[in-house]
Amino acid sequence: MTARFSLSLSLAFSLFLAGSTMIAVKAAAAEQEAGTVVGERSDWQTKKCDVYAKALAEILDHVGREAVSEHFLAQNQAFIDSGCLADVDACPESEAEIEIANGLTIATMNAGAASSFSPFRCRG
Repeated sequence: MTARFSLSLSLAFSLFLAGSTMIAVKAAAAEQEAGTVVGERSDWQTKKCDVYAKALAEILDHVGREAVSEHFLAQNQAFIDSGCLADVDACPESEAEIEIANGLTIATMNAGAASSFSPFRCRG
């Protein structure tokens, strides 16, 4: 097993454990109506965005920023700054960006969010 693969597995497992604590929150929050602006977000929308922001910071600590473009980081920050409501295209292009996108998708899905919650799109 390579060191990078081992790190990825370790990170995925850590994110799984962190996300699994959010599952109980999902059931109660699912009944709340979703907001479309930051001030009107449901508790569930806020929790998902908090999980995303925390996971991004943790993943960047593990992966590093060397092979991550400023544009990719800025798009992720724009998504977080919008309360995770904006239709942002954060297109992962490098191996590091793909690893970050995968980790964030796993973290938010483990917290109960749909895979479509994440802003990872590469449109024309």
